[in-house]
Amino acid sequence: MSTVFTTRFIRALIVLVVLGVISGGWVLYGLEKAHDAGVQITTSSPAVAQAINQSAITSAAKKAVPSVVAVASKKTTKAPANPFADSPFQNDPFFRRFFGDIPDQPRERVQRGLGSGVIVSADGYILTNAHVISGADEIKVAVDEGREYDAKIVGVDEGSDVGVLKIEATGLPAMPFGNSDEAEVGEIVLAIGSPYELGGTVTMGIISATGRAELGITDYGDFIQTDAAINPGNSGGALINMNGELVGINTAIFTRTGGYQGIGFAIPANLARRVMDSLVEHGEVARGWLGVVIGQIDENMADQLGLGDTKGVVVSEVTEGSPSEQAGVREYDVIVRVNGRAVNSPAELRSVVGTTQPGAKVELDIIRDGKPLKLAVTIGKAPADAATPAAGADTAEGVEIVTGLWATDITPQVAEKLQIPPNTRGIAITRTDAEKLQASMALQAGDLILQINRQGVTSVAQAQQAIKGSRGDAVLLLVRRGNVNVLMTVKK
Repeated sequence: MSTVFTTRFIRALIVLVVLGVISGGWVLYGLEKAHDAGVQITTSSPAVAQAINQSAITSAAKKAVPSVVAVASKKTTKAPANPFADSPFQNDPFFRRFFGDIPDQPRERVQRGLGSGVIVSADGYILTNAHVISGADEIKVAVDEGREYDAKIVGVDEGSDVGVLKIEATGLPAMPFGNSDEAEVGEIVLAIGSPYELGGTVTMGIISATGRAELGITDYGDFIQTDAAINPGNSGGALINMNGELVGINTAIFTRTGGYQGIGFAIPANLARRVMDSLVEHGEVARGWLGVVIGQIDENMADQLGLGDTKGVVVSEVTEGSPSEQAGVREYDVIVRVNGRAVNSPAELRSVVGTTQPGAKVELDIIRDGKPLKLAVTIGKAPADAATPAAGADTAEGVEIVTGLWATDITPQVAEKLQIPPNTRGIAITRTDAEKLQASMALQAGDLILQINRQGVTSVAQAQQAIKGSRGDAVLLLVRRGNVNVLMTVKK
């Protein structure tokens, strides 16, 4: 099974665990029952439960449950107005018999959801998921004692799926933060929240894995995986250790049925805390930035780059004036670690860098021309507008330079059609055959091939010569799409 197919399949089965309904009344059952639901501990592993100190579990649960709240959100949207308002059939009796009276004015539709949250300060700051509260017109919070509060949104960060609420209260039971960086696989954890409107529910499991990325849940950050039962309504709830400390914010599950199947994901508490602090202090989250375009390394690319394995990510472009350029990072460098942490995919590097505070100094372990090298980089602040690859463009037929890929010289006519400067170096892709072309990434008409096997090309004839002289059955391409350079391999 291909990596791409596996990743897409996994993402299709990831479900955010907020309980949502469309109705005419507040979903208050979970709010009203949160205070008298008690501590309900469940586990899918009785043998494990017997081996654990029962008093430690009970102590952690009793300490943490009062800090977890139910969060009810309300969002009003307008349904479309009568689409037949200007139709000549609007007043036709036959038409009206089938469609009835359709209102001319837009109708309001109320969406309601129920999730969870964690009190993290005695004066009313609450951590939850962005998807629980984003866009809500009205939010109510119910604490363990049964009291209800109106809550206001302090901020949401869609990139990490962290949201922060504030209620006007004092003396609240704040949950202490644990150090999620020290969370270990096999460690016992409890998940606390309001699944299916059952407030105060506690489930038990272990940490199944850490550092889970490329799940398609968020753009930044990785996840703690757990087998503690997480169900709809648990979104924004707490994942705690046996000291009753917050180690994660429960966010999503992997499921084929829509319910719990033993795989849940939580945002690490350290990341959630950094995002919360930034939202509270600045109203936004500043992302770390290296200023490189990177690509995945497959076996063909590893062979072309002279690498012994496919670990790390390869740099295809270094942004002018960026932190990476200032630190001496070059095209074709392979980044294998950031501050000692291994990175084996673009998503992992983006997560590590994006969640690093701008201004922080990090050490990059790279491989350049087969030799290890360390570079010190000061992380910059990510610009608001990221470069976006341009859409493909049709050009002349061109010449088939590898199986399933046609290209042409960049003539003034081609440059005009592609809307690029006439003196642009490289050759332009004119057509691809997806059934024949074997490439590590999708190519499209309008992409520019700048280099083949690390050598610049300015004509199709030059490209054919470079391909003919390359060893093996694959060639390494540096391709430009819009304002982004990408490294990839294609089979001859």
